[in-house]
Amino acid sequence: MLFSLLITAVLLMSFFAGKIFLKYRNEAKKIKVSISTTDQMTKNVQRDEKNYSTRIETAALKYEAKVDLINSIILRKSFSWIQFFSDLESSLPDSSYIVSMEPVLAEHSRLQLRLKIATSSVNDLLELIDNLKELKFDQIRMRSENLRENGMLVSEISLSYERNT
Repeated sequence: MLFSLLITAVLLMSFFAGKIFLKYRNEAKKIKVSISTTDQMTKNVQRDEKNYSTRIETAALKYEAKVDLINSIILRKSFSWIQFFSDLESSLPDSSYIVSMEPVLAEHSRLQLRLKIATSSVNDLLELIDNLKELKFDQIRMRSENLRENGMLVSEISLSYERNT
């Protein structure tokens, strides 16, 4: 009877051990399948990432000129033209006027320009230059001077202007 109890115990233990073995073997298979699926998903994501990076680089090259143009327009809009013209107008002596102007926006707050200004005398021209210096215009250079038949002195001046930020 002891022998049959031992055999029954061994059979029960073998049965439960087999059941546990089969359960964990199935779990291990599921985990291996899950790992394989995860690896495949990772590879797919990496491939997609590479494709998207390539597409982004291609688009960046394709639209670079357009983006630069739009950025320059935004840059021009951010420059305070009202303040610039107000400063320029306040620097002109009463009898002087602007004949022509060629502005070039150098940076977001700096403007390079060439002006032709008509003044009634050399003293008015000197007053204009002093006024420009007081208003933070700089790099003021005389390019040319012509005396017109009407007695007005037309001077070409190049200078820089930086708005106050």
